[in-house]
Amino acid sequence: MILLLEICEIPLIFPKGKGAHPSMGSVFHGALMELVGSDWATVFHQKGIRPYSQAVFWDDREKRPFWRLGFLDESISSVLVPVLEKTKSLSLHHQGYDVGLGRIRCRSISLDDEGAATGPVPIGAEIRFLTTTSFKRSGAFVLFPEPELLYQSILQRWPMIAGMPLEEGLHQVLGYYTMIQDYDLHTEHFGLEGHGVKGFAGSVTLRFGGSERVRQMAALLLQCGTAAGFGIKTALGMGASQVRLLTGREEGHLKRRRGG
Repeated sequence: MILLLEICEIPLIFPKGKGAHPSMGSVFHGALMELVGSDWATVFHQKGIRPYSQAVFWDDREKRPFWRLGFLDESISSVLVPVLEKTKSLSLHHQGYDVGLGRIRCRSISLDDEGAATGPVPIGAEIRFLTTTSFKRSGAFVLFPEPELLYQSILQRWPMIAGMPLEEGLHQVLGYYTMIQDYDLHTEHFGLEGHGVKGFAGSVTLRFGGSERVRQMAALLLQCGTAAGFGIKTALGMGASQVRLLTGREEGHLKRRRGG
């Protein structure tokens, strides 16, 4: 079965003297709920885990801030995207100013849950955490992208993506066969509802082991992270990520870059 996830990014135009910060994700979520109206806002609230992610981040390549929305359910994107296309600005009531919205750009991620990758089976993945990311385990925050937690984060959202859960304990199997090859991370605080959530941002490079099927499943789940985000509070601006699957060619480049 082919699964489609949609990612939309909107350039943000702030008033002179004002700027974007990842913690503004929670403010933009409130503005988004105003746009869709109280009926849809109630539906989203009742779902528990939201069928979308959203975040504000700075794009180093384009040198400007963006608002990213990832949709795990086509029925949700069909409601929100038309509204966003017609919206030219957002009123940030708490901040006391409006933010202009540029032209929305959307793209799809196509996933095959029978065979996660076409061509060479990926040997790993590089994940860039664009906004503060954190996980919770036994009530405590975890400030490191442990592979098992990355997979578990996506598996919690999988019923919304595919309509049914995957086998229990899959995150443990995939975590066992995934090694952290490299990382460049730092801790951050995400301002939320009057208090800070501690987390991390930066990048991590993962290496897959195990059978071809294990590596396919690892690639399949991690690819979802670009739309779903990783960890907690992804609907409020945390956990925004960019995932790039790696083949032997990228690995060779990585070794040459390090002088290996």
